[in-house]
Amino acid sequence: MSVTISPDFADRCGWYDGPSGPLLLTQVPEAYFGEPMILVSSGDRVQRLHAVGDTRLRTDDGAVLDLDRLSRSSRYVERLVRFLARGVELAGTIITPATSGPHPAVVFVHGAAGGQRDFNRLFAEPFLAAGVAVLIYDKAGHGLSKGTEPTIFDQRDAASAALDVLARQPDLDAGRTGLAGVSNGMWAVPMVASSQSEVAFVVGIGSPGVSMAESEEHRRVKALRDAGVGDATLAAVARAWRGIFAIAATGSADAQSVAELGDAMADVGRSTDLSRYVVPGFAQENPMVSPIPPRLPVDELVQMLADDPSPELVYDPVPDYLQVSCPVFLQYGADDTSVPVTASVERITQALRQGGAPHLVRVYPELEHLLNVIPPDVPGASREGVMYAFHDFHFGAGVRQELTSWLTATVGTGEA
Repeated sequence: MSVTISPDFADRCGWYDGPSGPLLLTQVPEAYFGEPMILVSSGDRVQRLHAVGDTRLRTDDGAVLDLDRLSRSSRYVERLVRFLARGVELAGTIITPATSGPHPAVVFVHGAAGGQRDFNRLFAEPFLAAGVAVLIYDKAGHGLSKGTEPTIFDQRDAASAALDVLARQPDLDAGRTGLAGVSNGMWAVPMVASSQSEVAFVVGIGSPGVSMAESEEHRRVKALRDAGVGDATLAAVARAWRGIFAIAATGSADAQSVAELGDAMADVGRSTDLSRYVVPGFAQENPMVSPIPPRLPVDELVQMLADDPSPELVYDPVPDYLQVSCPVFLQYGADDTSVPVTASVERITQALRQGGAPHLVRVYPELEHLLNVIPPDVPGASREGVMYAFHDFHFGAGVRQELTSWLTATVGTGEA
């Protein structure tokens, strides 16, 4: 029976046998990236889909998919789960290869964006190809999960609770169950892996090796630099964000920190080249993630920041990596806008080496934060905006296959 395309596309998400090969239909139903999106993935390419009828969708390159003519793939089996993380009910889906088990398994932990589970289907494919079952879930405060927007410490608790869910599944191998994550989720993953010896492996994409404040300073300055903003303005912006994060982390401000923030904001206000940066949709949706500091009077800004402290802003992941003992595979795009790659790789690698964990860290030239090819320049749009709008989006050639090979050699069956 035909159904009208709606923002709630969850029942349609999953893998299909398309006319030219396997397809993944998924969604970002919230406006975090600027607007809700329906996505189709085939191989390393991801495209936007646009409704042109009750069940007909058109890709960016003009191909039309009729949902009623697509057949669900028989390669995977899905089941819904609910679980509690410190009293907060979370909802998820376990995706299992349709081969005989018990299968190794992984909990995939969200980045900051794409709070509902279906976005993480894009990252599940390399695991499934290695015969590894994947648990994806709605972050607290998103989709069918209860609660409010989680901190990295809430994400830690959710990942730990999700591991317990996998351990209770009779078709999964609790001795070969690991953790994976992307970006923001990779502050939570090493927290859990450092304290739970049963974690069999860790996989990370764009894993920060510095605090959130340091990583965010890098992201904002790099986004402005890529837009052509000059060094003097970049220095002022960096000082402003450093001051903002310091006050937000502690929830307090003394006279010196207020004065230093005021000086930095004044320098930002005198800048003449910030207009070169086009604020993308996700930053318009949430101005506090924009690279440009908020244009507020300093006393009003300090009052807003000096509320509840946010210790996650200054949390250092390196002590956790020192305590990780399982095999670790980390992947980075060399041109990552969101994470300072060189500092992260150096700090994490040193910690893993010192702690004795087997590890492989790969940095891929000319790839961005999501291991995607650097997106094309689009007039009137920032690189981040183009990337998160999935405009001409391609994962790097061979990058996801390398993850599958590592998983197969380390924990997988290769049967999927």
